[in-house]
Amino acid sequence: MMERVSSWGLSQALLRSTMATQARLAERQTASASGLKGQSYADLSSDSARLISMETTLTRLQTRSDNTQTALDRVESMHTAVGSMVDLAGDLRTTLSQLLSQTDDTVDYNAVGQGLLSDLADLMNLQMDGRYLFGGSRTTAAPVDTSLLAVPATPSTADDGYYLGDDVTQSVGVSDQSSIDYGVTAGQSGFEKILRAANILANTDTSDLDKDAVTEAYDLATEALDELLATQGRLSVNASRLEAFGERQDTTLSLLSDRISDVKSVDVAAVTVEISQLQSILEASYSALSKVSSLSLTDF
Repeated sequence: MMERVSSWGLSQALLRSTMATQARLAERQTASASGLKGQSYADLSSDSARLISMETTLTRLQTRSDNTQTALDRVESMHTAVGSMVDLAGDLRTTLSQLLSQTDDTVDYNAVGQGLLSDLADLMNLQMDGRYLFGGSRTTAAPVDTSLLAVPATPSTADDGYYLGDDVTQSVGVSDQSSIDYGVTAGQSGFEKILRAANILANTDTSDLDKDAVTEAYDLATEALDELLATQGRLSVNASRLEAFGERQDTTLSLLSDRISDVKSVDVAAVTVEISQLQSILEASYSALSKVSSLSLTDF
């Protein structure tokens, strides 16, 4: 007795299997080309939550690293500016010493004093990326205006009328537990003294020299020189600390980036082998599907 042979169910099963193999092969080929396990978090199944957590941490650490580098750039700029102020303090002492000994009558000492005031103000009004560095938290306006200085008396008194900033010390968070205070303001004593000394020189009557005033200006310049050197030293220490934390942050970022890459990236060698296997399976499926599709009752 001849049994009726039906190929419909078999051909549909083979077709579904072939289509699934095609989809898997396309997925593996995409992974091989991109180097990634998937194109979305859903493709990573159980690793997706861990990857999101690591990427969130990476973004936070990258922001902190960028802030640390910005602070370091500012500190280095301030260090250079204070170094230039130190040089001007030395020049001012030399000029005042010459005036006291009156060894050169051709020098316009008042003009020298005014020039020093202008140069010092330029340094104290240092900007970086549109931000004034010596004004504390008041970063949008120039913190120093030497035109606001009063004509000094003899003996003089501290005059901070030139300073338009505040006393806030800038700081940056370098870890979850630590922050570094790095700011310097132009309202500090060393800045005031060098400006007052230059102001005395700018307003000295050289035709009727007040040697007490000039001597006071010399002493102020000397004190300012010492204090500015101390400020420069603190800036140097802060720069070293910021640089050290920055290096640690970069190391952490590199390690975390590697871990993220491990989660997201495929094993290229393993994927290549899998692609070869899927291609073989697919070829066999095509062959089987072709044979099933060609079956006929007349063949039995």
